[in-house]
Amino acid sequence: MAFFDIDDHKIFYTDTGGEKPALIFSHGFFLDQSSFDAQYAYFQENYRCIGWDEMGFGQSTTSNIYSYWDSANIVLAIMDELGIEQASLIGVSKGGFISLRAALTAPARVKSLILIGTESGVFGPEQQADFTGLIDAWGQLSADELAEPMAFIGETYFGDDDQKFAWIETWRNRDRSQIKFPGHALLNRDDITDRMSEISCPSLVIHGSNDQAIEYAKGQALAEAIPNGHFFSIDGGPHGPNATHAKVVNAKIAEFLANL
Repeated sequence: MAFFDIDDHKIFYTDTGGEKPALIFSHGFFLDQSSFDAQYAYFQENYRCIGWDEMGFGQSTTSNIYSYWDSANIVLAIMDELGIEQASLIGVSKGGFISLRAALTAPARVKSLILIGTESGVFGPEQQADFTGLIDAWGQLSADELAEPMAFIGETYFGDDDQKFAWIETWRNRDRSQIKFPGHALLNRDDITDRMSEISCPSLVIHGSNDQAIEYAKGQALAEAIPNGHFFSIDGGPHGPNATHAKVVNAKIAEFLANL
């Protein structure tokens, strides 16, 4: 566990170390790098696993608004910091937004992409309005006042899995005042759908059939738009199937990585 400073951001990251092939994990909105604990435990024997908290989540802080292109450059900066020339990038939800932009920014440095519960587009008007209200409330209301939204987010990511209760407790006790910074990135992201044909690396798109945050069809469309894209469905999976369906997700990722 370590920190480094870049562009007025203080970045917290974890690194299992070693000279093995590198996997870099980018988490979903409201979460942090610990949401990949099941992947770290599974892959660290054969891979160097690096996770990071995006600015405004977990232990990473900032004083500036930023975009997902900036976050993509943070991923590349982490690689520079650790002396990693090339890595496979694994992203859930907005972690996928970041991973796609890193692959567009520095294609030679991205060996492969694993994109979970994500898309290349932007919110429609209704989702934009809903998330604007949620982000404003997240930074202003008390934990008790946020009980219903926290329960909703927990169910969106984890469905009926009990992991949601630990996250709800984390959200209740965590400083939420920096949400405006990642909120800006989420609400103002650009649509990069027309650039998916530029993604040259092998890409695995994993999507839960019960994802209530990003439509299943958008995951399918993403896999079809990437020239070397492959789609894998998680039956009954919610928005965060890497946590709720870790066994099947890990096995599919391992199979994909082994065939690179």
